[in-house]
Amino acid sequence: MTFASRNPWMTAAAAEIPDGIPAVLFMRHEERYGNPPDGDYSKLLLTPEGVRSANATGASIDRKLGVLRSSCVGRCKQTLREIVRSVPAPFAPDGQIAECREFSELLGDPRPKEEGGIGWYEYYNYLQLHDYAATRGVTLEAEAGRILDALFRETAGSRGLSIACSHDGHVVILASALFGLRTGTTWSEEWCHYAEGLFFYGERDDFTALWRGQKKRFRGGL
Repeated sequence: MTFASRNPWMTAAAAEIPDGIPAVLFMRHEERYGNPPDGDYSKLLLTPEGVRSANATGASIDRKLGVLRSSCVGRCKQTLREIVRSVPAPFAPDGQIAECREFSELLGDPRPKEEGGIGWYEYYNYLQLHDYAATRGVTLEAEAGRILDALFRETAGSRGLSIACSHDGHVVILASALFGLRTGTTWSEEWCHYAEGLFFYGERDDFTALWRGQKKRFRGGL
């Protein structure tokens, strides 16, 4: 499968997915405008470069698009619309983009501390450290399992390449649970980039995931 991406490892990973096997991509949205002065990130849409990159991704796809699912946030739906806009006609999806609540929300509270939350980067670091007192009882496995349950539920029976567009925190949770991603000051692995995500194929109880040059099969876990 061909898949142009601003993240070169994803292009290489797509090429590893067996022909004829339905695949799913769970990704962060494309490049958005900078941090808002009022702290309201929900209204931020894609930059011209983000639109261009999404169009380039769409134009490269050589597999029928299947299910399209999104966070309720506009830039996620916009990312999918811009990908679809440039997909060659034979590979255009039959269905519409639909929202999925699990791709917008988390079990924990990563809001800023001054708003009563745990803190954005702190929350994910605590999940990775399995410090569940600091996460107020939420486990990494619970966060990741909820996302995976929704992903496989929403894409069940789909063909070709299905895409779910969400946020960096959701991708970080999956990469942390499945591949041991460790961000924060303790390890300093790179945070999730724009349009970065994980490829999956298989079923909920037996699937293969690809992330940053790694490939793992999971049976009956998470």
